[in-house]
Parts: sequence; C-alpha cells; structure tokens
Amino acid sequence: MSKDDNTKIKICGIRTEAEAEYLNEAGVNYAGCVFFDKSKRNVTYDEAKAVLNTLNKDITRVAVTVIPDVNKVKEIEVLGFDILQVHKQLSADVIEAVNIPIWYACNISDAKKLSEALEFMDSLPDKARDKIRGIVMDAPDYGSGVTFGWQDKDQGYEDISDRNLMLLQGRELILAGGLNAENVAKGIKIFKPDIVDVSSGVENDKGKDRDKILTFVRTVREHTMSRSRW
Repeated sequence: MSKDDNTKIKICGIRTEAEAEYLNEAGVNYAGCVFFDKSKRNVTYDEAKAVLNTLNKDITRVAVTVIPDVNKVKEIEVLGFDILQVHKQLSADVIEAVNIPIWYACNISDAKKLSEALEFMDSLPDKARDKIRGIVMDAPDYGSGVTFGWQDKDQGYEDISDRNLMLLQGRELILAGGLNAENVAKGIKIFKPDIVDVSSGVENDKGKDRDKILTFVRTVREHTMSRSRW
C-alpha cells in the first residue's frame, strides 16, 4: 500500500500554539479550528492566526463552523484556511461566496439518517455540488465526544449499501464523532474513511494531550485502510 492510500488524520479543536506543535510532532494531515461561540474549543481570529502560523506548512487548515453567514466565510478565507467545514445549515449564499473547498458535516443518529444525509447531494445544482469536496459523518451532538452508535452491530452500519457510498461521488469521507485510540480501528474497518477526525478523544482536562495525540496517530497508521470503497 502506498502512502497515498493511508487513512489521513485530522485533529480538531486546536486553540494554542503549543497544541499546534503537538500536531507538527505527530505529523497529522489536517488541523481544525472551531469558530462557534457555544463551543469550549471556540477560538478568536487572533488565536486562530497564532495556530496557523505555528502549524507546519504541509498540514491542511480546516475552519469548523455552524451555520456560517457570508461575512464569516470571507473572514475565515482571509485568515488563510484551506477548507470550510459547515455543520447544520449550508446556505446557497455561502456556497456561492466561498472560494475554498467545503466539507459538509452530517449529524447522524442512525443508519437511516446516514442515507438521508448523503442523499442531499442529489438535490444540489452541479456548480454547488462541485464545491463540496468532503462529507463529515458526525454524531448528533457535534463536539460531545460521543459516537453515532456505529459500534453496535444492530444499528446496521456494517451493511451500508453501495448506493449510499456512491452518493459521495468521489468526495472525501471523513469519520468523526467520539473517536479515540480504542475505537478508531473499528471505525476504519467499517467505513474505510479517507480521513478520521478526532477532538475530545485526544484531550485531557486542560486541552489537547500530546501523548493521546501520538497514541491516536500511531493506532490509525497501524490500521490504515485503502480508500477505495467501490
């Protein structure tokens, strides 16, 4: 398996330069900063700038938002983020205004909701659809540290149909929501995600934990899977 086939890693909720250095050391692929006032991981623009300036250049920067407006999107682009991640509502105005790729986060409560969340892609016009480069499969309560129940065999995630996956139409699949070093290998096995996205699973009571990050990264790389799903 070539390096390009590896499951990539995003560490989300980065707030400080010290945490950014943990990501540099671990050699992750993506770093996420949260712009949402109700989140304990929310950052100011100045804090985000400090994080971005500390990160290695080969780490892709992701701005995580909830129902952003056009002004928020423009401000985020000026900061130098590479990807806009949107939770909940993704408006037509934002899709039109954004000049960086979008990851759309689907908050999932069961396997049926996963199908419904992916099917929204069919309703978009081609121009808008082309801007959405990734689908984030996340828990119903994003940032909660709880999965969307895929570990339970009775939930049906083991039998996701080719139709559901084809709705991604070549876009990246990002698995998020309650991941940690103990469950990420199973998540990789079930979904074969392009990217795994962790936040609370690599934290202690003060913020991001260096050792937990390194352990998570090592576990993912030990259980990496080809990204081909069809």
